[in-house]
Amino acid sequence: MNILVIPTTDWTKHPVPNRLNFIFDIMAEKHNVHVINFKLKKFKDQNPRTTKCKLHDVTAINVNDPSAYYIVNSVYHMFKIRNILKKEKIDVVVSANILPAFLVNLVKGKTPIVFDYLDHYEESAATYYPDSFFGKIVKYGVRRIIHYNLKNADSLITVTTELKDFLQHLSEKSIHVIPNGVDTSVFEIIPREYAKKELGLEGTIIGYVGSLEYWVDLETAIKALPKLDAKLLIIGPGLFTDYGETIKSLANELGVLDRMIFKGRVEYSELYKYISAMDIGLNPLKHVMKNEVAVGGKIFNYLACGVPVLSSRMKAVKNALGDDIYYYDDEVSFVESIQNILETETDRQKYIDIAETFDWRNIETMYEKVLKSVELEPL
Repeated sequence: MNILVIPTTDWTKHPVPNRLNFIFDIMAEKHNVHVINFKLKKFKDQNPRTTKCKLHDVTAINVNDPSAYYIVNSVYHMFKIRNILKKEKIDVVVSANILPAFLVNLVKGKTPIVFDYLDHYEESAATYYPDSFFGKIVKYGVRRIIHYNLKNADSLITVTTELKDFLQHLSEKSIHVIPNGVDTSVFEIIPREYAKKELGLEGTIIGYVGSLEYWVDLETAIKALPKLDAKLLIIGPGLFTDYGETIKSLANELGVLDRMIFKGRVEYSELYKYISAMDIGLNPLKHVMKNEVAVGGKIFNYLACGVPVLSSRMKAVKNALGDDIYYYDDEVSFVESIQNILETETDRQKYIDIAETFDWRNIETMYEKVLKSVELEPL
């Protein structure tokens, strides 16, 4: 197949690789995968990841704000996408973006489109403009565009049954649930104490891996630190907001900033070293819809290293993983859960076995099957 992927962001320089990065780098071993490469100014100084896909630069005007970037480049994006569809004889388009997915409908001709609803887009887009009138405008505009994209796609993919239930109210097209996953081949299993020694860490380590944005609930963990004999290790960058500075300010007010370790961005291939040093991996999320109905990849990263997971009690996470991980509802239950986990002997192999069922190669097989079925359907 000749596949065109329209991703959510910069394909090689965004600090946190997207699920599409993993799926289509595997698929590129068998098919011709072309990717629209949005070169966002925000990430221009990041070291690019390698990829097996063929990248197509579509940036004419570069600006820092992500919404403005897609708006000012929209005409150029449409022109470039049309040319790629014709020149590369694209069989199927996979889109996970907002405005570019709208534009491809105007130039696709008879090429089928699969829309990957990997996040609750309207809420995610508005989160970059917290507590602002502009954020409300962004949310409304994204909702209208996404609804159009969903109705005009030939098939839909999403990450949980909860998101599938949501989408069924918006589209009559076939909806396939394909979860997030983990690349178990790069997550080497090493002893916890050895990992701590290698990284210069001591004592009990509670860890978080992921972006520092306002949909994350690190506030509860920080407020709980005075009641715990532990340190909080944070792996991941701030992207478009000041959430990282907000939690540092809170930690300073509570007198626990000296027990927080900020490592910033770590390459995916190196994550296992830091996760292996954790006694507990956190999936801390605020109770907003985008978190309630999705299951992010960080949980599987922890499990792949045999680390117990403590998560906010989210509907989709609970339905997907049940009692295989731990949950908290507030600061009190957070502290109780931490103490309970530390007092319970960890069955590392159990967690590793769970992660292996969500390996990206298994996920890619599911994804490829959907694309082939769409490609073969008569239009």
